[in-house]
Amino acid sequence: MDFLIEFVGEILGELVLEGGVSAASDHRRPKWQRVLILTLMALFFAAVFALMAAGGVIMLTERRPAAGIAMLALDLALVVLSVYSLRKILRTFSRK
Repeated sequence: MDFLIEFVGEILGELVLEGGVSAASDHRRPKWQRVLILTLMALFFAAVFALMAAGGVIMLTERRPAAGIAMLALDLALVVLSVYSLRKILRTFSRK
């Protein structure tokens, strides 16, 4: 049962994220829809990154420094990669 839940969650997550990125990049959509999609995706990822950072800090306070530093480093890497992807998507806004 756990496998089924994980499988369905992974498929839905991939569809939502990949669909969101392609919908936000599609210049045929109205600008307000693209901005709304990007805003919702940014809020989702901001929440995930905040939870990862909080988990890293909690690990550091529980005297597990290697795990805490690894979590914070992973969080920082994902934030940088997300900003890079967001810049790529935002370039489509200036195209006519």
